[in-house]
Amino acid sequence: MIYRSEDIYKKIKGIPEILNEQEFIRLCKPVLGPSSITDEMLLVAFSDLRLALGQNFKLDHICFLFGNGCSMYAGSKSTEKFSMTDAVDKTSLESIADVIDKVSGWSMEEQLNAMLTVQEYFGLVDEVKKKTVDEIIDAIKAHLLHKYVDSVKYRELHLHEVMLLKLRASGCLNKVNFYTPNYDLAVEYVLDKLGIEYANGFSGFINRKFDPKSLLTSKITRLVKIHGSVNWVFDEADKVIKEIQPKFPEDGSIVIPESKHVLIYPTSQKLYQTYNAPYSELMRSMLDGFESQRNVILVLGYRYADEHINEILLKAVANPNNIFYFFDYGNGSCDFIKRMIELSRSTQNINILLGKFLGDFETFVKYMLPANAEKTDEERIFELLNKVLEKRTEVGHAE
Repeated sequence: MIYRSEDIYKKIKGIPEILNEQEFIRLCKPVLGPSSITDEMLLVAFSDLRLALGQNFKLDHICFLFGNGCSMYAGSKSTEKFSMTDAVDKTSLESIADVIDKVSGWSMEEQLNAMLTVQEYFGLVDEVKKKTVDEIIDAIKAHLLHKYVDSVKYRELHLHEVMLLKLRASGCLNKVNFYTPNYDLAVEYVLDKLGIEYANGFSGFINRKFDPKSLLTSKITRLVKIHGSVNWVFDEADKVIKEIQPKFPEDGSIVIPESKHVLIYPTSQKLYQTYNAPYSELMRSMLDGFESQRNVILVLGYRYADEHINEILLKAVANPNNIFYFFDYGNGSCDFIKRMIELSRSTQNINILLGKFLGDFETFVKYMLPANAEKTDEERIFELLNKVLEKRTEVGHAE
């Protein structure tokens, strides 16, 4: 089924019949005047969708795939708008100015890919320029972490906290799996804050080492970071991947010791990297989780731009026992969502939510995510009949 913003605002009384999404979003914000759309109005408008989710949460597993869009409200940034001059010393750029001019305006991933191509070329013809390109690539990767990922304000993760509180109130945390290509520690930070036990692929206490067997555990929340994490480092002495503890200053930022991070950076090489440890184990864990049993799979804040993740989602769609909710902030413009829209016309288990309002993480957490175990009208009638029968039995015994 396909959901659009107009499907929601048509359910709200007192607003014009013709209303574009931008105006609708403006009315959803706290503004003065009788035309404002309140939280109560939206909760009513989303009641059917919230009930459907509540029913789907009764499946074997609840799987969330979170992209960067889920952290942006707390300070994470998109790499779509990236300037190399902000990351790299101008002197280094001058030696390959002709290349820099050509890639100006490209996304970070596109610019990194260009630098990797140039790096390979200069490796054959000019060792000095090759060394300069090496330094540029390292500077871009460091800039990505410090200015884009580490920009998250961890004390402002209120939506993550509300999400986990709702899941706990629904009594389903023990079957929730979080999958994410994000490097930030948003999910871990709030899980720890709320005292929720979880498995993330590491075992140990003082020295936490990568151990994929720990993801096989059941009855607790699982967190699988398929592209690595800012607090994963490679220990040269022990030749193992370790999880280190970051520090969180009073301003809500994060401080992590400089080290060799274990990350899949946003380049064309990332597909190849997923075949190497530890990513192969993490990707396999996600694929196994999606292909086995009956799952409800919710994809939020993700641009559908990673081929290896899309490939796993397509394989998961082949499992008829899965139910999908694809949230698309881009309003159906990417090829993957276009394909899902076509499939949704012939299958009942694919739901697509399109647009800036429906595709927003805040909208999902505040209005769609059930706050308790939702019940259908049939279930409520059944419960009422049981209570009537119990009452009659009590009266019969009393007589």
